[in-house]
Amino acid sequence: MTKSPAPKPVTGPAPYRGPDAEGPAAGDGGRVHRALYGFARRLTARPKTVILLWAVLIAVCMPIGGGLTSHLTEQGASKVVPGTSSAHADELTKRSFPQRSERELTVVVTAPDVNTPRLRAFLAALDERLAARQRTGQVEGTSSAYTVFRDATQQFLTRMWERAGGANATPGERTDAVDGQVRQGVVPAALVTAARDTARAKDAGQVARIARRATVAADWRRFPLPVPADALERLIAADGKTAVVSVAHPVGGESDPDVDWLRATARTTLASSGADGTADVHVTGELALIHDTYKKAESDNALMETVAYGIIFVVLLLFFRALVPAILTLAVVGLSMTVSQAALFGLAHQVTLTQFTVTIMQFVMLGAGVDYSMLLSSRYRQERLAGRSPEEAALQATVHAGESMLLAAVAVVLAFGATLLSPVDWIPPLGYGGLIGIPIVFAAALTLTPCLLALLGDRFFALGRSPMSDLERDGAMGRHLRRTAEFARRRKAAIVAVFLVATVPFALLAAGNRSTSDPVKLSPVTDSRTGFERLAATWGDSAVMPTTVVGKAADGVVRDGRLTDRGRQAVARLTERIAATEGVASVDSATQPFGRVWDAAQLRNEGFLHDYVSQDGALRFVVVLKDAPFSAAAADTVGRLEDTLRDAGTAVGRLDVGGATQVDLQYGAALRTSFWQMVGLVSIGVFVMLALTLRSLLVPVRLIATIMMSNVWAVGTTVLIFHHIRGEAVIDDLPIFLTVLMMGLGMDYEIFLVTRVRDLIRSGRSQEEATMAAVVDTGRVINAAGLVMAGSLGTMALSSTLMLQQYGAGLGAAVLLDATVIRVLFVPATLLLLQRYNWWFPTVRRHRQPAAKVG
Repeated sequence: MTKSPAPKPVTGPAPYRGPDAEGPAAGDGGRVHRALYGFARRLTARPKTVILLWAVLIAVCMPIGGGLTSHLTEQGASKVVPGTSSAHADELTKRSFPQRSERELTVVVTAPDVNTPRLRAFLAALDERLAARQRTGQVEGTSSAYTVFRDATQQFLTRMWERAGGANATPGERTDAVDGQVRQGVVPAALVTAARDTARAKDAGQVARIARRATVAADWRRFPLPVPADALERLIAADGKTAVVSVAHPVGGESDPDVDWLRATARTTLASSGADGTADVHVTGELALIHDTYKKAESDNALMETVAYGIIFVVLLLFFRALVPAILTLAVVGLSMTVSQAALFGLAHQVTLTQFTVTIMQFVMLGAGVDYSMLLSSRYRQERLAGRSPEEAALQATVHAGESMLLAAVAVVLAFGATLLSPVDWIPPLGYGGLIGIPIVFAAALTLTPCLLALLGDRFFALGRSPMSDLERDGAMGRHLRRTAEFARRRKAAIVAVFLVATVPFALLAAGNRSTSDPVKLSPVTDSRTGFERLAATWGDSAVMPTTVVGKAADGVVRDGRLTDRGRQAVARLTERIAATEGVASVDSATQPFGRVWDAAQLRNEGFLHDYVSQDGALRFVVVLKDAPFSAAAADTVGRLEDTLRDAGTAVGRLDVGGATQVDLQYGAALRTSFWQMVGLVSIGVFVMLALTLRSLLVPVRLIATIMMSNVWAVGTTVLIFHHIRGEAVIDDLPIFLTVLMMGLGMDYEIFLVTRVRDLIRSGRSQEEATMAAVVDTGRVINAAGLVMAGSLGTMALSSTLMLQQYGAGLGAAVLLDATVIRVLFVPATLLLLQRYNWWFPTVRRHRQPAAKVG
């Protein structure tokens, strides 16, 4: 047990002067103190009851939170912005061409030769397994080279069976008829055996089975029946080393396409066909890339959390110089996460949540929760050193630290709340994580930590080396902070100038970077990424991620799901105009399904036209660009394509441009708009909150400005590391992510410092004395809190997902710079430079009416 220190003169924390205190924070600050004082008095009077209530709540939430994972979706990561042309194109594609929507998965088969009997057997067996799911409604449809050859074979054998009499003839009569067709040369030699087997078939089902066997047995390179060569070019590479199977899933399904089932089925089918030693199989697609990225991020969480807890535990040990407070602090935060996960479970039934919702929530809670507990317990120790009893120290720590914690938590909630207004799909799920997690961890820190202090007293700091000594002023850290404060006093103007000048190169780095939203470049190395890269290497990036033009046909263009004569002419003319647009490589449409014009006989094959004209009268054009889909040249081409549609598309109908390039352009525009909207909203909210609470106009303005300075430094550092040193793409939503989180989390440190300055001025110190003393009083907490937050958020850089790597590096750099440099050097320098103007706040003077004269 740690002994209680002997009372000593007050050299650090000022005595609490009650609710009528005057000074720069009087008024609203006084009301906050009064509310916290009453709350803390009731709280510390019943610590066991409060702890018991939390224990019951955690026990109830634990099994509920365990079911959260099953309610997370991968479809909330779309970068299609609602209300844009790409969103209209995406919605119409889902409704009219579901087989070509984002729910389409692609099985990629690579081998020295995909035309071998074993690989033909594999494709046939895989199609059979997918057909079983198609019958249950889990799969919408499939297409592959096998289905093209099979359909041609089945159509040929069925016509022959019907000409031989079909079900109305006897097997002998059908055999004679088929033999006659063989003698006439109507039946290709490779299909003679299948034709004679067909003569003995009882019904169309048996004919279909015979067709499937014949398709596998035939040599696809010299197939005996005519098939559209253009279609096969999209399904089997010209070098014969890559084949694809397209698997469409129903759009209305409540769950995501089962990527894991398809991948496992493809692999086991490949093994059972005996081709697994010479061939590889991968599953890719938009949702497959997202699915694998989420799964990889989820598997990385264990490593990131372990490292984060390890870093934080070491920092807490060094900060407290005791084992028990380090363990209790982590326990408070960890248990509050259980409650947060249960709350997210309830919320997941109403809104879209993703794996990143949980990841961000956990790391934000870990960093903020430890900061709050450290500030509270540190303030308790200072109150004990000032001579107060353990009970009174716990109460006063809750009052003074509680105000800083409350302001910091509200700032974070404002920042995360602003994300809900973003039209970009992936941003609101992150906001929900912060909105749920921060209030819960704040409530846990503000109730459990004071109760533990009131219950345990100085035993809270047990198993340590002089944990109740004046750690803020004694030792190397105290001396360093005093020197820092003195340096800031003597060189305040120079410090401000140096910081402003140093921001310029970081701003230039951030402004000169061309970021990207390319889902492939930003995804980790996974099976889906490997499959996508195989497709891109064979058919090209622009062919795999094409631009699409989708819309409802004008009256008279489509009838009963087919083009009219007038419609065929209009679509053909528009296709030519699109193909003639500068930067367009090829166009697929209902008149040229595979980039080349088909004749009337070919166009009667409706099986290949359903991707371009739908039963409900929608049209779809697939445009392959000459340039990479996320390049500036591709963006220019899309602009010219929109001009072409405005000039020549009215005869066909109202058409919208979608696809990777258009989505990227409109996503970037929405991201920029969201960025300034959220920054503006959070800045106004934080300014109003702090101005009314601290009774100052300049303090909130400087706080917001320094947060933006930290962000510029962090973005510039991230661009330098990832783009200029590692040669990797930088995710385009990095600035908005950093700004939103730092507008909330980065304010903690200045709030800790400024509220301490305010309290010291209230106790009678001058601005200069209060500032220099506050740097020493809070500098150790701020530095430790910065290390905790940087260690918590920075561990995301250990993820295999490039997005999380950049988030972790950017946030770690921003928090570390903010806590160790800006808040202990730049902020004190500005406080000392502005002096009494820091606390200027307009007041309304009330004029008394002159007293009426009597008599």
